[in-house]
Amino acid sequence: MKTFLGLLPLILGVPSYAYYLHSVVKRKTVPHMYSWLIWAVLAGISFIAQVKGNAGPGAWNTGFTAVVCFAVFLISIKYGERKLNRADVSLLIMALLAIIALLLIDNAVIAVLLTTVAASIGFTFTLKKAYHHPLEENRTTFFLNSLRNLISLFALNSISFVTFFYPFCMMVANFSVVATILARTKGIKKP
Repeated sequence: MKTFLGLLPLILGVPSYAYYLHSVVKRKTVPHMYSWLIWAVLAGISFIAQVKGNAGPGAWNTGFTAVVCFAVFLISIKYGERKLNRADVSLLIMALLAIIALLLIDNAVIAVLLTTVAASIGFTFTLKKAYHHPLEENRTTFFLNSLRNLISLFALNSISFVTFFYPFCMMVANFSVVATILARTKGIKKP
């Protein structure tokens, strides 16, 4: 059952991200380049921590997420949002400092905590964009990401702070993007 629950988020993720990438190339979705870069690096670090923490199939979703986030980052170099204001630069510097601190600390609990903080900082770019330009974000992908993270929690071999905290927070963060998009597009029809 854990193997099935580990595979299910991947099964949901493939069409979700295929749709998302197609939407980006068609210029219906405009990803924030820096959010996706931060998420790629942090998901990769979290995947390693989860594997070391015996997460088992519950970690597969995080590894998949790292690969896909890097693919979205690469495509967003051409098609994404690259503008930064002072607040964005401050958030990016905070995220980079958290990543550097994470790489220098040999403590899985602190690593996961710092990873989650830095990933949350990455979400502020997308939340801000979803608030100001809700039609440029893809609520279906963020909803499926939230669902994928929820399912992956049930696939964990070992439930601990190290294995549970990051996917739980990513579930909440993805859902908050969906909620922001829905609240901001209420009554607006997508062209």
